[in-house]
Amino acid sequence: MTSTMRTKATSQYRAELKERIIQSAVENFARNGFDKTRMEDIAASSGLAKGTLYLYFKSKEDLFFALCEYNLEQLRNQLSRSFNKKENIMSDAERFYDEYQRASLGGDMIWFEMIALSTRNPKLRKILAEYQNKVYQAVKEFLKAQIERGFFRKDIDVDTIAAGLMALYNGLATNKLLLQTSNSESQRVWTETIRAIIGAAASKR
Repeated sequence: MTSTMRTKATSQYRAELKERIIQSAVENFARNGFDKTRMEDIAASSGLAKGTLYLYFKSKEDLFFALCEYNLEQLRNQLSRSFNKKENIMSDAERFYDEYQRASLGGDMIWFEMIALSTRNPKLRKILAEYQNKVYQAVKEFLKAQIERGFFRKDIDVDTIAAGLMALYNGLATNKLLLQTSNSESQRVWTETIRAIIGAAASKR
């Protein structure tokens, strides 16, 4: 095996191990809550020594930041895989809600717990604020790309639509948690709202 191959193998191993640790952290946060989860718990459920875990993540906050970055990458990947043809943009947008939910890690309960904890944990608050801003920028860049491709009109308000899409997604998550809205109902609301937004924004040519 050449040094280049060894480097690639090592990088792949480290990436896979980090993802395994993040998944383990998510499971522990969901089961025990963020505050009651210990780094030792995450190490044990990952099958790692505590010292090995600390080589990758120094704290639970670092793990939550990595979770945010993982989900942001899933969002970008989902956007890049979809919306390739103008005639499919409506159906792609309708499927996006379900597909992104399945691709991302954490679940609504964990995210709402983090929001609540962030009121007294400045590090969590900073992580969440940065994550929300990165998602907002990713959605804006996606909308701008669709304008360049001729899918959307050039005069649409990208800032407002991006903020509205985020509010829609977050609002559906809130309703699922507080009102026990079903997945099918959330999908229906997403679909109908997206149809209205895209119908208004779509280029006529």
